[in-house]
Amino acid sequence: MSRFSIFSLLILSSVLMADPLSQDQMVQKGAEVSATLIQKLGSELKTQMQANGPIAALNFCSQNALNLTEQVAKDSGISLKRISLQNRNPVNAATQEEKILLDQWQKMIKNGETLPVYTLIKLTNNHNVYYKPIVINNEACLKCHGDIAANSPLGNAIKQSYPEDKATGYKMGDLRGMIAVSF
Repeated sequence: MSRFSIFSLLILSSVLMADPLSQDQMVQKGAEVSATLIQKLGSELKTQMQANGPIAALNFCSQNALNLTEQVAKDSGISLKRISLQNRNPVNAATQEEKILLDQWQKMIKNGETLPVYTLIKLTNNHNVYYKPIVINNEACLKCHGDIAANSPLGNAIKQSYPEDKATGYKMGDLRGMIAVSF
């Protein structure tokens, strides 16, 4: 058994101890909140993309994605964030602990393994996090996250909105990042 697997089992077993929410309740709430975020953000981006193209979708995202994420979190009463190893916005950069999980998931994809629907980890005495992988599974995602020519109008718009952008070059089936729902 790998070091990460043993680590995961130890953490997961600690989740089974008494918490204000049961493990099942955290999983249910994590799935619900992450699905709400994906639905709201996805539908807004789809609307922008269809009406005005990828640059409008990029502008919408740069101006509204963080606020939309914060609104879903506020409405659910839970801490929520999007995380990536190849972040577009530095706010979404993975921590060292999150990098371990994302690296594990990337290895699973590379080896042809199926990703878990979620991972629930107990980080500290009263802090649990539900992580949901985000996989590129829609061609529309590749309009802004695929192979973008650096000097194209979209490439220039990305550079202007996100000078430190790392979120291009993805292909279908790639791990884009994850959603973290904290309890």
